[in-house]
Amino acid sequence: MAAQHALKAVLVDLSGTLHVEDSDVPGMQEALKRLRSAPVMIWFVTNTMKECKRDLLERLTKLGFDIAENEIFTSLTAIRNLLEQKQVQPLLLVDKKALPDFTGIATDDPIAVVIRLSPEHFHYKMMNEAFWEVSLSL
Repeated sequence: MAAQHALKAVLVDLSGTLHVEDSDVPGMQEALKRLRSAPVMIWFVTNTMKECKRDLLERLTKLGFDIAENEIFTSLTAIRNLLEQKQVQPLLLVDKKALPDFTGIATDDPIAVVIRLSPEHFHYKMMNEAFWEVSLSL
């Protein structure tokens, strides 16, 4: 007989699971309430790069979801955590709506480049600057 292990945490994807753009997915409000009554930790995850955590939380709150900012983990969160852990100053080629997630990160002497969904940064001059930053830091 296999050993049974108690579930300790649940990762819930946001986009397409709890909401699609500015609409909640039918039934997810009640499902989240039921999940919150269980003795598990809940983290909400997303790989969205087009908006900062604050804007995402505002959207979810307007839809009626009861989620705290510290329960949300985004790909921007992971990037920021890595930059802080490695103490690296980046050249940020990210959408301007994502920039608030990098408040307090020094960028005046970049030795790394963060490239995410940001069409306005994908042109020769900016890519050339990014490659120079990387080559000079090697």
